[in-house]
Amino acid sequence: MLVVVANCAHGFPQGECLICQTLGGSQTKSTATKTKVADSPEAMAVMSDGRSSPALVPAEPDHRPARRQGGTGMGSFWAILVAIVVGGLLVWAFAGVLSVAFHIAEYAALALVAGWVGYKLGHSRGRRGH
Repeated sequence: MLVVVANCAHGFPQGECLICQTLGGSQTKSTATKTKVADSPEAMAVMSDGRSSPALVPAEPDHRPARRQGGTGMGSFWAILVAIVVGGLLVWAFAGVLSVAFHIAEYAALALVAGWVGYKLGHSRGRRGH
């Protein structure tokens, strides 16, 4: 049993595709593909209630050109270079933030020590014997 059914670009029968009906159906006539119903036992799909339904098999093989694998390696070179630059910028920014934080802590510690020394000097010089 070989049945040829014209399907729309979305894989549904021509009159039942809601996408094509919504868009006006003008696209489906130019991109219609043919599918055949396979009647071999291997191609029969079993439904959940135990009945068999024929599986749809594409009638034409896919003729898209194969993508090149690998290439010249320039893509990976640029990716590594970008990763190094971004990493360097992040380290530089993080070091800058830490440097500012350490300088603030240094100035706070210096102010505390200077205040304590000033207090002790003032306390010792301010005492007068009675």
